[in-house]
Amino acid sequence: MPLLQVRSLTKLFDDKKVLSDFSLTVNPGEWIGIVGESGSGKSTLLKIIGRYLDADHGSVELNGTTLPPVREQLIKGHKTIKLVQQDYELFPNQTARENITYALRFYDRAYREQKVDELVALTRLSGVEHHKSKLLSGGEKQRTALAQALAEVPELLLLDEPFAHLDQRNKQTLADAIEDLKRSHQLTCIFVTHDAGEAMAWADRLLILKEGEIVQEGTSEEIYENPVKRYVAELTGQVNLIASEEQKKWRMIRPNFLRLVKDESRACWKARIIKIRFKGGYYEYVAETDEGLVLTFYRTRKDKHLHDTVFLHYADKHLRKIAD
Repeated sequence: MPLLQVRSLTKLFDDKKVLSDFSLTVNPGEWIGIVGESGSGKSTLLKIIGRYLDADHGSVELNGTTLPPVREQLIKGHKTIKLVQQDYELFPNQTARENITYALRFYDRAYREQKVDELVALTRLSGVEHHKSKLLSGGEKQRTALAQALAEVPELLLLDEPFAHLDQRNKQTLADAIEDLKRSHQLTCIFVTHDAGEAMAWADRLLILKEGEIVQEGTSEEIYENPVKRYVAELTGQVNLIASEEQKKWRMIRPNFLRLVKDESRACWKARIIKIRFKGGYYEYVAETDEGLVLTFYRTRKDKHLHDTVFLHYADKHLRKIAD
């Protein structure tokens, strides 16, 4: 039986539809990533599932039981669904450890101390656990809020933009903590983000959201390699778009599938390099054909220079047709 069933959710704010007939089934142990631009309805969806906000239409079922409207609850939220929001909701004058401990205040002291020790280690807070939360960095606050949510292992964990406003070092620390969490706990999780690269790294299933509707659903690999629309292709990574003779259709190829060849007779395009960007583990080259088509390709070394002429080739299996 599915853990969660979201049926035909619709939500309006000031007559603007934020969610439109949204449905989702989540099985136990699944990690669902929801990706969309700001304003696509991601945070609203989590608040409805987490029982902080009512939908105008539709229902949310947990283990086959329809959850009551939020307006009928004495306290917002749900005891077995934990939502970690972007504002963290920590007590500013309490330490990270005290914030985590508060979630276990009804347990005996020995168990409480042991559990907090485990959570501090899991979320990599050992160096700052005795610092007041108002003095913590964004990444440390995020990890404290995550540990607090896990004090009593929820049936469903909801993460709202877990990497928002974090620098690269803190992103990696939090990503490592979440990866450990995914392996060590049989958690079910829905997380939302505007960064598809982060979501693709550890989502079992990915949903692309636009204006409150699911545009595409599948594994990270399926969506990256076979986007159905231009919006999905551009949201999930760098892409080369080539106009098609068909109306409102494009051909696309990812930069990692373009190859250089020495023989012009084997090339799909002849182009001149107009930009070179160092990306850390690789170089991003941008080239332009005589017809004005701009193409991006990657190389692991800087063996080409500005204004060099290159011959670009691709295998037919890597070219995709997509809708506008």
